[in-house]
Amino acid sequence: MGARAPTAVVPTTLAWTLPSGPTAHVRFSVAADGDFAVGQPADVLAARRQALVPLPWTWLHQVHGDRVVTVDEPGARAGAHADAAVTARAGAVLAIQTADCVPVALIADEGVVAAVHVGWRGLVAGVVEGAAGAVRRSGGGRLRAVIGPSIHPCCYEFSAADLDRVAARYRDGVRATTRSGRPALDMPAAVGSALAAIPDTEVLRAGTGCTGCGTPPMFSHRARGDTARQAMVVWLEAGRREAGP
Repeated sequence: MGARAPTAVVPTTLAWTLPSGPTAHVRFSVAADGDFAVGQPADVLAARRQALVPLPWTWLHQVHGDRVVTVDEPGARAGAHADAAVTARAGAVLAIQTADCVPVALIADEGVVAAVHVGWRGLVAGVVEGAAGAVRRSGGGRLRAVIGPSIHPCCYEFSAADLDRVAARYRDGVRATTRSGRPALDMPAAVGSALAAIPDTEVLRAGTGCTGCGTPPMFSHRARGDTARQAMVVWLEAGRREAGP
């Protein structure tokens, strides 16, 4: 059985206490939280990251592909060239950066989480399915998938040839039009289609705003040429042990 269709819009800061004990956290930054683009001075980025979540971060050099890395220790694999990271380790913050691409958090009841950066090339390459597979190889089972804020088709004019490539994999529901009637790619719909094929997955959406429209205020490379980036961070907090008799 595939994913259930998204039925609720959830806040941009989330937490679930998992049946396995830890609490899974997801947070999506907005423009007011600052620029998280890789390549800024290390001290500036470190301070900004710690202000958002004061734990060791694993951030990625994103390459718009399907590579997934596994993080065994807090802060491990920071700077890896990949588009997704998976961990079962409490205290390891997984981070990706976006300014129109789709951020996806995967949370397994068994205490495994992933952060996934989904651009259209990575989507076609299978990064969503690859990240879900990595979560399950790390011991995860039932999944929650949270689709974060991204560009919407109203602002995402797309070439007909590339639109055909995406539709060939995820069907014609990914086709849309811009406000001016030009061909557009519906990235949230395309990511939803990818998740729908993954068994035992519940899909939620964090917010409904379009990064291109700027509501709420967010960075957008396509609409405004922004070089700044939002961050999505996912991490596990160890559960408290109950006192013995």
